[in-house]
Amino acid sequence: MPLPSLLSAMRRLRHGAPRPPDTFFIGHPRSGSGLLDSYLSGHPDLFMARKELHYFGADLRYHDPPRSLENYLEHFHGAGTATRVGEASTWMLISERAAGEVKAFCAANNTAEPRILLMLREPTSWLHSLHSHLVFTGDEDIVDFQEALDAEPDRAEGRRLPPYSIPANATAYRAHTRYAAQVQRWFEAFGRDRVMVLINDDFRDDSAQVFDAVLRFLGLNVDFAGKDEVLAASQRSRNSNRTVRSAAIRRFVNQPSQRRVLEGVDPAPIPGVGLAIRALRRGNIIYADRAPMDPAVKARLQRTLLPEIEALEALLDRDLSPWKPR
Repeated sequence: MPLPSLLSAMRRLRHGAPRPPDTFFIGHPRSGSGLLDSYLSGHPDLFMARKELHYFGADLRYHDPPRSLENYLEHFHGAGTATRVGEASTWMLISERAAGEVKAFCAANNTAEPRILLMLREPTSWLHSLHSHLVFTGDEDIVDFQEALDAEPDRAEGRRLPPYSIPANATAYRAHTRYAAQVQRWFEAFGRDRVMVLINDDFRDDSAQVFDAVLRFLGLNVDFAGKDEVLAASQRSRNSNRTVRSAAIRRFVNQPSQRRVLEGVDPAPIPGVGLAIRALRRGNIIYADRAPMDPAVKARLQRTLLPEIEALEALLDRDLSPWKPR
């Protein structure tokens, strides 16, 4: 038996059959999902698989070829008797297919009470942060934010694209801010009562209060042993800006084939290679403040995105004035 198959069989014997997830945390990248995922992972009655499995959303072409169902379910071994089983994957909000795929998955597994968590961040600052993140990962080769925005029409026609980007349409920046349409897809698939829309501003201002609201939505105990330690956990999950020491190392560790190993889609060709790549990537990171957005660029982008903000206000029946031009 090949080594990966043998290891898989051993895990099944040790942990039993995996429990399909019933809780799906779908945030945009750079929206605060990492910190909330770390909180959720600390709850004793909630089993959270490793972050960023990216099984759903075939139109994203996040993994090519895609992660198999067997591989996906492997990450839920060990859920045991947890009240809820979940996973968190960014980018799924921009997918036009993910909501329907998750709904079909839940129906196939007779999931009685699926729950969906969505996290949204003010779109202008989000796009600026997203662009910096994609430059860091090598998924964006236009370093100037305004120039990257200006390249969108060309990129829609297949020109001026980076050598690779994950997902395939990562650099279609303004298209990602159609929040109302994105949220509506999940409302239609699961009903509003099973979808909780979180606003990053609220989480930033009082993360503990938002965490409690999420736990109540999931039907989990708000007060649990070790909660203070969970909330006081390392702030590394917060969205610190990063750059790299070496572009050559970035090209090596972030190319799609290496990411498939790091994200558990493909087995490492040699035992230990995944750990070595992860260490190399970690050692190549420099934490540095992001240059502020040009005020003129910010003002233009805010005016452009105003209709999307107003559409989300109407959908959620919530005032989002802090997101609007001043």
